[in-house]
Amino acid sequence: MLNKIFFLKKLSYHGIKFLQNPSPYKKRIEYNIGRFFDDRKAKRGYYKYPHNIIFLAGMGLSGSTWMKNLIARIPGYYTRYTPMPFEVSYHQDFSDSGFSRTPTYGYSLFKTHLNPTLENLACLNRNGVTKILITYRDYRDVALSLVHRLTKFPMDKMSHDYVDYKKMGFDQALEHAINWIANDRWLEGWFELAKLQPERYHFVKFEDLKEDTEKTYRNVLDFYEINIPDNLIKKNILESIGQGEVQQNMSISKALPWALSSNFRSGKVGGWKNEFKPHHIKLCKEKLGVALVNAGYEKDLEW
Repeated sequence: MLNKIFFLKKLSYHGIKFLQNPSPYKKRIEYNIGRFFDDRKAKRGYYKYPHNIIFLAGMGLSGSTWMKNLIARIPGYYTRYTPMPFEVSYHQDFSDSGFSRTPTYGYSLFKTHLNPTLENLACLNRNGVTKILITYRDYRDVALSLVHRLTKFPMDKMSHDYVDYKKMGFDQALEHAINWIANDRWLEGWFELAKLQPERYHFVKFEDLKEDTEKTYRNVLDFYEINIPDNLIKKNILESIGQGEVQQNMSISKALPWALSSNFRSGKVGGWKNEFKPHHIKLCKEKLGVALVNAGYEKDLEW
């Protein structure tokens, strides 16, 4: 009964949204039809990319959605439904069931915030992932973006790691975010895994993506040995630029195909310099100083 009520509410919600703005729904239908036919074209050899899967593991708030939107516009590559147990996906891990809708002959895109563990890597190996793309960003800007995002769009109160940044206030919330990121060691974990097979990994800095999108995009295409026309590269870049306000984007994303949906507007580089107070900088040096040097953002702790 509860499932039926939920379905009816969801149907009613999308019915109203469709009448208000049918464009995103039309794009979703067009996307699904295109995927159906392109998978069959791929099986017949129409697309001949060397790698069937592009697997993106992005640091949170590092431009991974932007990178996903760039890759999703490569002809023949499509996102898939990834059914997994809630506890697996919630904790940013992966299971074999997540690949159950991945066609053998088609080309697929996965965008995740996957944890860098040997168990997750073994799962990817079993399911045909040959190369891994990782996006990351200056930890200080990530902390700042996290505070602004969770202040405006609070976490679900049922989350096991729930925290109310709005109630905390900006100053305390930023301290919490810095400590949270420092305890995570997500990027360091991927750096360690990449040492085992460096040719299998490609790291993308958000700052590089922002400064020279075309060069960064072309480097990703080269990594996956994908050749597409120059005019398509430029077209994909223009269509992938974040537009509109975050809240508006998030609303439209419920209707758009996931490959093309966006939850960002534009990210700033070095915003922390304007909003960090001296004690935030001191905390960053203590908690993230070495990590910032290892990631190439600082030469030492004299900043």
